[in-house]
This record gives sequence, C-alpha cells and structure tokens, in this order.
Amino acid sequence: MRGQHRGSARDPISTALQTVRITGHLAVLGLLGALTDRQLTGDPLPRIAASTPDTEPSSPSI
Repeated sequence: MRGQHRGSARDPISTALQTVRITGHLAVLGLLGALTDRQLTGDPLPRIAASTPDTEPSSPSI
C-alpha cells in the first residue's frame, strides 16, 4: 500500500518493494513457462514403445 502522505512520490522503500514484487512475478511466470514447455515438448511414447518387446513378429493380415 502506498501512503497518501506528502512526498509519497519520493518513497524509495515502496519503489524497491514494488520492483522486487514485479521481478518475483516475472521469475515465477518464466519458470512455469519453462516447465510447461518441457512437459509439452517431451515425447514419452517412443520410450514406452521401445521398452515393451514384441512377442510375435508382425505379419500382414489378409
């Protein structure tokens, strides 16, 4: 909260706290974006398919 006292435009503590708060929000958004990108671009299907061996050779059906 900003005080409504005389000289509130020159309040360095409020400005510093607001800067820290904005920087923290940007850092959290960046980390969430990086985690989301990593989750969405990873392709787990080839690993799953490669880990299960084929029991029968595939033969074409007629």
